[in-house]
Amino acid sequence: MNRWLVPAVRIAGVAYIGFLLLSGAPLLFRLVLAATAATIVLTCHRWRAFALFASPFLIQLLIYDRQRVLSPAVTRRAIDVTGPRDWELAWFSVRTANGPITVAEWFQTHTTPILDFLCGIVYLGFMPGFVLLAAWWRFKERRTDAWVIMWALLALHVIGYTIHQLHPTAPPWYVTEYGTGPAVVTAPPEPAGGTRFDQLLGVSWFSGQYKASSSVFGALPSLHVGQTFLAALFATHYRSLRTVAWAFFALVLLASVYLNHHYLVDGLAGMAIAAVIFTATMAFTGWRPRLPWRAKRQDSPGGASVG
Repeated sequence: MNRWLVPAVRIAGVAYIGFLLLSGAPLLFRLVLAATAATIVLTCHRWRAFALFASPFLIQLLIYDRQRVLSPAVTRRAIDVTGPRDWELAWFSVRTANGPITVAEWFQTHTTPILDFLCGIVYLGFMPGFVLLAAWWRFKERRTDAWVIMWALLALHVIGYTIHQLHPTAPPWYVTEYGTGPAVVTAPPEPAGGTRFDQLLGVSWFSGQYKASSSVFGALPSLHVGQTFLAALFATHYRSLRTVAWAFFALVLLASVYLNHHYLVDGLAGMAIAAVIFTATMAFTGWRPRLPWRAKRQDSPGGASVG
């Protein structure tokens, strides 16, 4: 690591820790981030790979927490309560005797304890799951280019947070609670279908996490879905843990709708952003797909064109 970079990382890390400890974020959130930042500060001269891997994660979490400062500005904007729901009804509606309803609405009357548990676990674990996959590729399989995965994650969230701020949208649980009239800007965050998971296990994991949420009107794009789709794309690229990553993505997509947190269109928007970021990341690392006609040229004698 360059000589100037080590002190820069240390100064930034100390400032970051100080800011965290003085912020109003939940105590556990502050302690985990501060401990990770301290590890980077103390080991950046030896563990360059870890510092490069973990830094974007810390930046992303800090940006997420700072959204609570921007929330008043968001509520002054025109909040889109019906737009995503109208798209959902047009594209993915479920026909019932009482007329078309969204998939999320349908699931709220077709719940099971098994899905409550499974969807709750994967939805709460979407971030640890992504980090574990990225860490496996970078440190277990020693893929030297895998550090870009965490920076791709940061890019996904920065773009997603920006859209949330510029075009705030209501989640399906909000429509269930408050209807489709003018936005209730004072509506508090709610765990929605996650309450069933808490009641099933006798815990307060969902309610505790969502009470500390920095934003209510950030449904589109779904970063839960976009993030796990990004992991599945990297798994396909590396040809490693593909079944795990794609199953993880599919379950999170299901959970986002089953728990009444997102519409399917929210997930599709997150997937589209993830696909763009993945493509840009591959271009940055110099990766090129092995196209059939390119393979023929390479396999021919002397690399000459075939035919």
